[in-house]
Amino acid sequence: MKKIIIVFIFIINHIVALDKDSTIKIYNDIMKSIFVKYNHIYVYVPNKEYHQILKLSKVISIVDDINKASIAVVTDKLDLKHIKKNNPNMMLFVTKEKLLFEDKTIIGAFYWKKGRSQLIFIKDRLDKYHIKLPTEYNQFIIEL
Repeated sequence: MKKIIIVFIFIINHIVALDKDSTIKIYNDIMKSIFVKYNHIYVYVPNKEYHQILKLSKVISIVDDINKASIAVVTDKLDLKHIKKNNPNMMLFVTKEKLLFEDKTIIGAFYWKKGRSQLIFIKDRLDKYHIKLPTEYNQFIIEL
């Protein structure tokens, strides 16, 4: 029985590690596509879990001061309100579909729905910030 539990724990840890690795890879690709001209991207992430994951990136630098960030990754409405209060013009990227449509400075979202990753960018918001994504992202750009 102990062997089964140990194997189960090992498998779960491996799956979580893969999820972190894929999350970092996806955010690296997204941020590099948004900030093509920059070697390093400064991101404000108030959520502790995402903060811990994204700080492992070699492309993204996590900053604690919102005014030093190029973009914020937001996971909930409370953080959205806090960011908007402190820096109303901050470019935002969210982790929930619902949040995507709540503020016009949110350029896109990456989230999970029914076990599948979803990526959406809003065309007019990308245009507002003069962001031209690579053509491989065209399928993820929508117009409102």
